[in-house]
Amino acid sequence: RTALQLGARTAHLPSPFAGCPPPTKRSSLSYCVLAFVSLFFNPKKRKLVFEAIKLTPLISMMSSSVVRAAAAASQTGTCSSGYRHLSRAALGIAAPTLGRRRRVMGAPLRPCVRRTAEALASDGTGADAGASIGAEAVAGIDPAAVGAPETVSATEVEAPNLVEAPSPVDNLQLMLQALMAENAALQTKLVELAPRTEDVTARPELARVREPLGPGELLTVVDSASIKWPTPEENPPFWTRRPAALPPAVADVCEQDPNPMHVVHVTAEMAPIAKVGGLGDVVTGLARAHLCAGHNVEVILPFYSSLNEGDVENLKHVMNFDVPKGKETEWDGVRETRMEMVSTSMHTGVIGGCNVILLKPAAKERSNIFVGGKIYGGSYNELEAYLYFCRAALECLRSSGRDPQVLHVHEWQCSAVAMLYWDLYFKEGMLKNAKVMLTIHNMDNTGECREEEFIATGMKGSLFNTLERAMDERTIGHNPERLCLLKGAIVYSNFVTTVSPTYAKEALNGGGGFLGKTLMKVSRKFGGVLNGVDTNLWDAAMDPVLPANFKPGSMAGKALCKKYLQSGLGMNVDSDKPLVVCISRLVPQKGIDLIRHAITHTKEQGGQFVLLGSGHSDPEFSAMAAVEYADDPDVKLLIFYSDPLSHLMYAAADMVLVPSMFEPCGLTQMIAMCYGALPVVRKTGGLADTVFDVDDAGVAEHLKNGFVFEGADHASMDRALDRGFEYYGAKKEWWASMQEKVMEVDNSWERAGQEYIRIYNVMQNAV
Repeated sequence: RTALQLGARTAHLPSPFAGCPPPTKRSSLSYCVLAFVSLFFNPKKRKLVFEAIKLTPLISMMSSSVVRAAAAASQTGTCSSGYRHLSRAALGIAAPTLGRRRRVMGAPLRPCVRRTAEALASDGTGADAGASIGAEAVAGIDPAAVGAPETVSATEVEAPNLVEAPSPVDNLQLMLQALMAENAALQTKLVELAPRTEDVTARPELARVREPLGPGELLTVVDSASIKWPTPEENPPFWTRRPAALPPAVADVCEQDPNPMHVVHVTAEMAPIAKVGGLGDVVTGLARAHLCAGHNVEVILPFYSSLNEGDVENLKHVMNFDVPKGKETEWDGVRETRMEMVSTSMHTGVIGGCNVILLKPAAKERSNIFVGGKIYGGSYNELEAYLYFCRAALECLRSSGRDPQVLHVHEWQCSAVAMLYWDLYFKEGMLKNAKVMLTIHNMDNTGECREEEFIATGMKGSLFNTLERAMDERTIGHNPERLCLLKGAIVYSNFVTTVSPTYAKEALNGGGGFLGKTLMKVSRKFGGVLNGVDTNLWDAAMDPVLPANFKPGSMAGKALCKKYLQSGLGMNVDSDKPLVVCISRLVPQKGIDLIRHAITHTKEQGGQFVLLGSGHSDPEFSAMAAVEYADDPDVKLLIFYSDPLSHLMYAAADMVLVPSMFEPCGLTQMIAMCYGALPVVRKTGGLADTVFDVDDAGVAEHLKNGFVFEGADHASMDRALDRGFEYYGAKKEWWASMQEKVMEVDNSWERAGQEYIRIYNVMQNAV
């Protein structure tokens, strides 16, 4: 109703439905019609959907027509009549628009239109009649004159002229005439208002508004003169600048799953606001892909104190509920277990377009769980915190009446969910619909847990401390023997995935360590699904962080991005120098020794190197940055992480180095390709599944997209880098064509999401 009133004020009409109750699903106007119509009246929603095409005048006309048709009927005092007219008008507008431009409406609205048509049909009018009346409303004809249940006198309300029902051809002619007339009137109005236009340079928030983009357009026009070139002295640094333009968030167009499911992810990370590594990107990307396909997706995440609440849309407190939690203490040789009920706060909101549930202890003074300045490494005991979180997630589902079909848990932090679900919540009938999937993102972290520590879940660890369940076999004969949470989740889950096919094979052939034996036992329910990249977040054509956007066929912006980064970091501004970028956690897995050597080797070969990252090896690289490369114009070592800066570096890079010792999947190499940078990778895990050497005669030509080396020694990596340096300098046209080629590789989450849905469906039939 608020949306309709906004529309009425815009059209200078009496507020429709002012005295009407909210519509019900049986009143012919289902909730989804209101959602549809609100897209016309709500400026934010309208921008999200419609600014992708140049139809602003048409939208304004549609808004007026819908409001007029609805207001004409509602003024009779019959609310249901007004709702019915509005539903028909909305459906009439939706049907042809969906047919002509599927991308405009997006996947979420198609089911709404379908359900609206069904509601109209059940009301005895038929979808065709609704579409016809809607079209007539667009043409400026009062639907009351062409067969509506109630008619309205022209004396009762200012309404469009009444005419006899025209033929379909006449309808189209009238629509065209009305559109042309309305467009001309609006253009005239714009001319009249022009002198009153404010200077947008004095209003930064207005400067961000731009003309709607057409299909295939770039967010920013490539223009070197209009770029404000940064300097290294800039404070705050240049990568924190406010974007000059914001992209239209056009709804994704996905194939709708005919059997939508309720999927709940339980995770310790979620991009963009609770991200440390690739886990956060995977959760958000997968959730959005499934949401686009019509599934009901929710993500349960700890409410870390480090989260900026302003980054969570529609954040609201839902309820507090009690979570059983125990703690075992020992005093003077006597062990004592204390149980308590921890009041837990449940908040809901939206992060990255996905519905989230945020959980934390309600009383700050009684607990420091999830309190700290960053996602991991706060003042709390992480093992205790995540065990409590696993129990809280299940208790939240039970207390809120949710009973999803899929519980998708991630990594060791959330592994206890699988164990508790089957041996407590399912067993006692508290939750009974879900099948459980575990995704292992990195087998380097297994979640070692002493038996007495497991009591943080409210259940004794002894129940799971057997070889058949969760006992860590490496501790057999130790005092005490310990649990492995990741092993427990492998045993208890209906299906186990890891994040690439090659990494799954490596896990079964020694790469999984002691867990390889457990995975072999359950190999029939274990497989690898290659991750995807969120192409909404990583899109060189629409990235608002970039000073100039680019795409295949229009690549001039990439050179400007390179110059922009060189200028801002105080480097030599030289397009002839190949720029190698490394964006990585500085941990042994990522090939610390190779990264260190690559810095030196790149400089020796006349190239430039920029490192962005942090981790265990921070002190070593910080020392290099402060001493050896303090004022080097060709090497910059940035020992921290910044998401906007990472976007700028990918866009500027000629090559992106990923020399991992092992890599379950890796997103870096896929993101690099989205920005026209050629990856240089060590052949392992997901890197082997996504990057194929340009000089490998055994690889099909259309797959070749980077430089690959197999050894873990300096010489192997040097040869791959040197080939890149050689081709960059001597094969300019080839290099330019490769940049465009790698940008067109399909590494989207839509592809990966379909495979997960296939497994979800298989799981539903599992015992």
